[in-house]
Amino acid sequence: MAPLFAVELVDHVVAQGFDSQKDALGVLYREARQRDVSTVLLEVTADENTPRPVRERALGKLVVQFCRAGA
Repeated sequence: MAPLFAVELVDHVVAQGFDSQKDALGVLYREARQRDVSTVLLEVTADENTPRPVRERALGKLVVQFCRAGA
């Protein structure tokens, strides 16, 4: 997954919700694990019981780490 796509994914999730991007999020989570992104951020972002604002914040931080790890 390209860093730009990851950033665009965050915009879509914030506008349309996590459910609208389940497949793309699955790809992001898988690739983030391969890049050793924080497991805490992965768990918070993927947890459907976590309040949406908390998940969105964690997703933003996850994508920042994801992009830095790929650089």
